[in-house]
Amino acid sequence: MKRTEIAGKWALVTGAGSGMGKATATDLAREGANLILADISAEALGNAARQIESLGATVHTFCVDLTDFSQVSDMANVIHARWGAVDILVNCAGVGHMGHIVDTSLDDFRRLFDVNVFSIFHTVRAFAPEMMKRKSGNIVNISSAQAFFSVPTWGAYASSKFAVDGLSEALRYELFWHGISVSTVFPGVVKTAFYDSIAAGGIHVRLGLKLILGFAAKPEKLSRLIVRGIEKNKRIIMQPIVWPMYLLRRIFPLPFELAGKAGAWLLRKE
Repeated sequence: MKRTEIAGKWALVTGAGSGMGKATATDLAREGANLILADISAEALGNAARQIESLGATVHTFCVDLTDFSQVSDMANVIHARWGAVDILVNCAGVGHMGHIVDTSLDDFRRLFDVNVFSIFHTVRAFAPEMMKRKSGNIVNISSAQAFFSVPTWGAYASSKFAVDGLSEALRYELFWHGISVSTVFPGVVKTAFYDSIAAGGIHVRLGLKLILGFAAKPEKLSRLIVRGIEKNKRIIMQPIVWPMYLLRRIFPLPFELAGKAGAWLLRKE
């Protein structure tokens, strides 16, 4: 596909009230895009919109629950009636969960899939058909580095990100013939409020999270990669530090197998 020009395009970003969603929307605004922001938090959405508008960008907001398809569909109807098909769709909405799979409640497991997977399915169902009619567009879905190495006590979360990876891969093949580019983002650890909701366990978990967050990337660093990836229609978008894990996991699986089992043993009581 040819290089994507962002200036003047309509970009819809979900989870835009904070974290990677807000950072990505801000970088798209700096590239000259018109922004449509969606988030479940009206307060966060308003704050993000005001900050992005200060850059001179056109910004519209929709406070919606992305896990409810009727709300997503209503939002899509309004957007299509006012501005036509969106040019760029970035699915950043997501939640985390830490805990052994056998201790994860059904409600927590369903919530992970509702927010991390079904919100993407809902926006694709609502917005891709209009892109297909126009035969152009970019869709970006946020997976995780845990889609290729599921860390102990993060299995429920990782399973939702495996699902995002599979959904995005098939979608990329299907929409290629309609002139639509689909990119999958595999973040490592990004320093956002995402981790504030994690109910940490014992000392190993607390120390581990503290150590990991000490080396975490800022969301702005990843958002710049996402915007560059959109411009170049990249199939995979990830930080340089994540690429070795992505490649080595496939070539030398045994060290990862041993590391996973050792980690599970260390965290078995936490």
